[in-house]
Amino acid sequence: MAVNSSETKKASLAVVDYEAIANKDAAEIQKLRQACQTTGMFYLDLRGPRTKTIFDDVPVFFETGNKFFNLPADSEEKTRSFRDGLERGYKASKALEWYEIARDEFQLGKWVFPATIEPQKERITRTLKSMNDAAQTILSELCAGLDLKIPELSDDPTVPSDTALKLLFKPPVHEVGAVILPRHTDFGLITFLWYDEVTTQLPIYDEKGVETEDWEEVLVVEGSILVNVADGLQAKSGGRLHSTVHRVVAPPGPKRVKNGLAYFLRPYKTPIAIE
Repeated sequence: MAVNSSETKKASLAVVDYEAIANKDAAEIQKLRQACQTTGMFYLDLRGPRTKTIFDDVPVFFETGNKFFNLPADSEEKTRSFRDGLERGYKASKALEWYEIARDEFQLGKWVFPATIEPQKERITRTLKSMNDAAQTILSELCAGLDLKIPELSDDPTVPSDTALKLLFKPPVHEVGAVILPRHTDFGLITFLWYDEVTTQLPIYDEKGVETEDWEEVLVVEGSILVNVADGLQAKSGGRLHSTVHRVVAPPGPKRVKNGLAYFLRPYKTPIAIE
C-alpha cells in the first residue's frame, strides 16, 4: 500500500556528532546514550576528519555498483559472486539486489571481488575501516555508560562473524510510498545506513506506549548517516537499549533506481533473540 508523504508525520531524532564522541565529549556521549535508550535510532554526523572520506567514496560505490547490478543475471561476475546463505555475496529478487562484503574474510585477504568492483578495493578498505571504527567507538561508550559487557565483541578478523558492508540496488518498480520492506527490527548489534532519501519510517505509539498502525517519516539530515540499535544489543543490555522497529518505503519523486549502503556490526554467526 502506498503512503501519501505530505500527510505523514515527521520523526524527531537526535543528531550525534561522531567527532565529539571520539573526543570523549561528555554532553555528546549523554545524547548518544539517551537516543539509544529511547527511540533506538539517531543521525550520526560524519563530517569530521576521521570519517569525511566516506562522502567522497560512497558516490563512487554507487556508480560502480550500478555497472555490476546492470550486468545480465547469468553473467559470470554475478554467478561467481553468489554465495550460500542468506546474506553474503550477490543476491537478487524482483524488488532488490545486493552485494555484501564479509568483513572477516576481507580483512584476512580471502574475499574475491567481481571484476567490475575490484578497482574500488582501496575505497572499500577505507570505508570499512571508518564505519567499523565508528561502530566500535559508539558501542564502547554505550557499554561504559551501562556497565555492559559483550565478551563476544571482537575486532579480530580471525574470529568468524556476520559483520559486513552491503551495497544495495533497488530497481525502479515501486510507486511513491509503497512498502518495500515491512515492519521489522535488525539482528546484530548496530546498523549504519547511508541515508540520502526519505525511505525509512517509524511506528507511532499512543499515550500508553502501544504501537499504532500509523507511521512517521525519518527525514534526511545533511552530512549524517542513520544509525539504529539492533536486536542483539537490546538483548545484551537487558532491554535498556532499544532495538528500533522500522520499515522501508519507496521515496518521493518519479520511479528511479535507488542505491544504498549499509554496515552491520554482527559479531555472531546466528541472531540473538530478544527475550
